[in-house]
Amino acid sequence: MNRRRFVQAGMGTALSTVATPFDHHALVMPSNDIRSQFPRLTEEVYLNAAGMMPLSTFSEQALNKYAAYQRLGSKEGRGEYFGTMRTDIRRMFGDLIGAKESEIGLVHCTKAGEQIVLDSLPSAGNIVTNDLHFSGSLHNLIGLKKAGRELRIVKARDWKVDINEMLDAIDQDTVLVTVALVSNVNGHLEDIKTIADAAHARGAIVFADIIQAAGAIPINVHELEIDVASCSCYKWLFGIHGSGFIYVRQDLQGTKIPDRLFPGHVKNNYPPWVDEVDSSADEYSYHALTDATRYQPGHVNYMGYCAAFEGLRFLKTHGVEKILEHSVRLNKQLLRQVDTERHPFITPDIHASPITSFIVDDRDEVIKRLIEARIA
Repeated sequence: MNRRRFVQAGMGTALSTVATPFDHHALVMPSNDIRSQFPRLTEEVYLNAAGMMPLSTFSEQALNKYAAYQRLGSKEGRGEYFGTMRTDIRRMFGDLIGAKESEIGLVHCTKAGEQIVLDSLPSAGNIVTNDLHFSGSLHNLIGLKKAGRELRIVKARDWKVDINEMLDAIDQDTVLVTVALVSNVNGHLEDIKTIADAAHARGAIVFADIIQAAGAIPINVHELEIDVASCSCYKWLFGIHGSGFIYVRQDLQGTKIPDRLFPGHVKNNYPPWVDEVDSSADEYSYHALTDATRYQPGHVNYMGYCAAFEGLRFLKTHGVEKILEHSVRLNKQLLRQVDTERHPFITPDIHASPITSFIVDDRDEVIKRLIEARIA
């Protein structure tokens, strides 16, 4: 294992009874200089990056830097660090997913990005999704159905969504197709380019939940023809809760995805606020933002973005391709050791996904045994 390999497999569901004795020391591990940056690994075997990334030393140091900046002020490089983070983080995330900096905004979580799209939809028209989308999003969409919106949920067969059934659900009345690019349920990879082609031919918007993709698999939102995407930072971006990103395709900004919160400030154009009134301007003058920051709520979780800033640096140094390669290797090793007759294997894309899942026959007992074995 060379030093460019990553520390964590990110297996999404519980390890259970194994066909052969499970030897922790037999795992192919990254070099100690990487492992040492994840102190939780001294406490337990961690197999749940798909749930939450264990806090790294580099992210913790970033949290402390922001705390020191707010506590002590900008001297001794504290303000410079904060300023660099604010200047660079949108560009860095854009580079990660193949987007322009002007297409990236800051939101507090994945669902906040999806909600911006939902709030932009016309009053009529149907929404298409599937049951491998995030359950919290499905809960929200079902709420819209109860309020009168037509919702079409394609059901997976054998834990995989049939692309033809997705295409059949999209018609001339579809206004939005919303899916998880990588399903948190079992690592299923959505054929989103094919979906996008069909949706765009009918004038619909395509939203992708990329929380299990950004930082875990190589993606390019332009090549995939995704219109809007969002993710939180606390999984594969090494951040914490309360910080996330939204991508909005440039030509949709202010048009199909209209301004919503109008962040920024107003200028009072009358005495005593100004010495000379600008007769060409309104009394309350406001200049709307012209990039994806127009979808930000105002101030955001700057401390959280400092952690993600260091996470993006880590990703740039080691490479998402290497992280995925290592994750897949560990997932395959897990699959070899689990008794799949007793615990069926339900991940269809093990060769290209960071998540692998099994059905357990006694969930509570399995969790108890994992805890006893110091496995998260």
